[in-house]
Amino acid sequence: MRKDILHFTCGFVLLAFFLATNVAEAQRSRQRGPLRNSRLYSGLSNYGVMKLSVGVGSATYFGDLCETGDCISVRPYFNLGFDYRFGGRVRARMEGAYFRLASTDAGGKNAVRNLSFRSGNIEVAATGIFEFYSYNKFFNQRPLFSPYLFAGIGVSYFTPRTKYQGSWYTLPRYDTEGVDYSQFTPVIPFGFGVQIALANEWDLSIEVGYRKIFTDYLDDVSTVYQNNATMDPIAAALADRTKELGGAAPTYDSNDKVHWNEGHKRGNPDRKDSYIIVAAKLEYTINPLVKTRRSNVKFRRPKFSGGTGGSRQKRRR
Repeated sequence: MRKDILHFTCGFVLLAFFLATNVAEAQRSRQRGPLRNSRLYSGLSNYGVMKLSVGVGSATYFGDLCETGDCISVRPYFNLGFDYRFGGRVRARMEGAYFRLASTDAGGKNAVRNLSFRSGNIEVAATGIFEFYSYNKFFNQRPLFSPYLFAGIGVSYFTPRTKYQGSWYTLPRYDTEGVDYSQFTPVIPFGFGVQIALANEWDLSIEVGYRKIFTDYLDDVSTVYQNNATMDPIAAALADRTKELGGAAPTYDSNDKVHWNEGHKRGNPDRKDSYIIVAAKLEYTINPLVKTRRSNVKFRRPKFSGGTGGSRQKRRR
């Protein structure tokens, strides 16, 4: 099932890329814009272009519940953005996004641990973008493909939950590892993308971004097991899910043989969690600079030669 979702996402991105390329080529072949030195556009700046964007794609989690490729789970990603251009190759972007992350130990190398989570996440970030080709206000002179790099800083809010006995529980409320962690984390987004010119006001960007975050509790798993006897019964049940495996349960290191000893390894605190975003973003230029302004056209008045003027004076005489 996960492979099918991954194949669907890759196919979606490739199809969007193919369609956008064909539409852009058709638009450019029909475009009959002025030349760069045309008087219609003299004095207009290439800079100060503002854009709105909407994107859709996939989010993929990596962390304590997914350390190998056999546990990759692709979830949906949606975003809205605002861009402002400062120069020929530099622009800034503010984005807000909602996406989901999920993973499980089932079927992986840590199947005996039997933990799982899913999370709805909100991310707000400001990024700087550097384009390899300088921006051109004339659509028929812009490159069809414009690759770029981006990096920035932001904040993410996460809510890991898990299903236990038919009900969903919000894990941060139960301190499963005895840690009252914050559900907010700083995030550093960086990656690369390709912008495809579609029309004067429209572009499509295909983007791949990595998110470095500063928490290891995106999945509610990080350090060691606590003493179950001192915990709330629900918290203890959510912290140690190995008992649900029945005959496949491991040999516990505690004397009562029903739970792990306090301090037994539950996660890896030396490696922070992270996630990857793959998205297609449709961008609309709010104030396109490619506009025909007839008021800028100056018509020269016809000049009469001196000889013509002299012959008229003679006739008057």
